[in-house]
Amino acid sequence: GAGIWGRAGVAVSESGTVFAETGDGPWDPETGKFSDTILALTGTEVKLSDYYTPTNREWITRKDLDMGNVTPVVFKFRNKEYLAGAGKEGRIYLLDTAALGGDDHRTPLLRTDLMTNEDVAYAGHGFWGSFATWVDAQGARWLFAPAWGPPHPKAVFPVTNGEAANGSIMAFRIEGKDNKPDVRPAWISRDFNVPEPPIIANGVVFALSSGEDVRQSDATGKSMNTPERLRGSTKATLFALNAETGKELYSSRDIIQSFTHFGGIAPSNGRVFVSTYDGNVYAFGLKNEER
Repeated sequence: GAGIWGRAGVAVSESGTVFAETGDGPWDPETGKFSDTILALTGTEVKLSDYYTPTNREWITRKDLDMGNVTPVVFKFRNKEYLAGAGKEGRIYLLDTAALGGDDHRTPLLRTDLMTNEDVAYAGHGFWGSFATWVDAQGARWLFAPAWGPPHPKAVFPVTNGEAANGSIMAFRIEGKDNKPDVRPAWISRDFNVPEPPIIANGVVFALSSGEDVRQSDATGKSMNTPERLRGSTKATLFALNAETGKELYSSRDIIQSFTHFGGIAPSNGRVFVSTYDGNVYAFGLKNEER
């Protein structure tokens, strides 16, 4: 239980502290059991130095809403270091890396409202993979999150780019509020089926719609086997989005001929690379952001 299976594995701060999120399982800090928890580990001995566990952890575990499916991201805002994490539940936690959950290990700096997963579904909904962060030319800090399933009806984004029934990239701005950072919704992308973790290069958000059928059961509740999920999968699509608005700058359309499974995107030497289920690797050239 309590596995760590976020797409990027762990996050590491400038001081060398290692941060990871765990999945469902037993929780008993006195015996070293930390399910659905954000852990801080020393970078050399890899020993527990701090942790944050949501106060509704028991409910999260009971509903199979793992937090271990997301890798948190560490960033600086106004010369102080913070961490953003999430999970299938569909809300974002903002923590101080110097004291993850306060004295009781259960108090975050910020716990957002639900951004996705109104249906409390354990598969195909919520935040999955890993977050990305970016500082724009004006010095504003941004956070980008891959959300599976539709946005929560009460999640309001000032800029939208069409319906997003299957998934989306959600963009947030980190802003100051009462001397504390706040996570403000900024824009939501077009529909993704379903999004892999985004990356930012040259002021552009590169994001992949995986095309994978991520359902674990059909409409009747019957469990789906691998052949059935393969038949329901389509083609992956690479998108380039304006980092400040989510506007689509590029789409690979039908170039990619298979789907990806926890594949992601890798940038190198002016290109972004995508690998697919059928064993192929695709390379796309980077472009400067369109203004």
